[in-house]
Amino acid sequence: ISPSQYWGRLFQMALSEIEQKHILVYLHDASAQTGVESLNMAGRMKDFSGDYLHINDANLGGAKANMFVTQSVKQDYQIGNNGSIVKIVTIEYRNPQPGSSGCNLETGGVCLNGIMPNWLRIYVPKGSELVEFKGSEDKPKTSEAFGKTMFEGFLTVKPLGSSQVVLKYRLPMKYDKGAGLTVLFQKQPGTNENDYTIMVNGKKIDNFLLKTDKELKIKL
Repeated sequence: ISPSQYWGRLFQMALSEIEQKHILVYLHDASAQTGVESLNMAGRMKDFSGDYLHINDANLGGAKANMFVTQSVKQDYQIGNNGSIVKIVTIEYRNPQPGSSGCNLETGGVCLNGIMPNWLRIYVPKGSELVEFKGSEDKPKTSEAFGKTMFEGFLTVKPLGSSQVVLKYRLPMKYDKGAGLTVLFQKQPGTNENDYTIMVNGKKIDNFLLKTDKELKIKL
């Protein structure tokens, strides 16, 4: 069988993996890199005029618990009569699998599923004001990076366990009754499709799996 019959399927698979950020490209040539970034193949965080959310997790441990941990995100837009917007973002982590045995790396043990110490960074529109950050085991921090406001926290997720953080913050823009509010969700490269639920004033308006970067229009 000629290998050429598989080229089409391999090409389509490669495009899908690139779109889902499982493949990223970095080139030393500046002009070529600009072209790669225009195709959203470089993992760059985008400038955006509306609401924005990017959740970035970093496993600080040696185990590969990311293989087993699932993440779900719920966002509730609380829109005031004057158009002010307060967001409540709830991020839940679950590890449904038992821990691996023989997790002593010093004796040559291989530990796939252990406690996941997770450094969490949440990027939101620049100028957002943190009201409350629950669930972090360290004192939350607020700073700026990549033209965004960044909230940082830390949590651990145990095998057969779950952890949750809840953030409440005020957006720098107001809701426009005519135009609505556009939000960009940027997926963390290399992650699986996480479950997102969108609510406005406590009412569910959308639910989706974040497979790729996604724009959504919020309208009352």
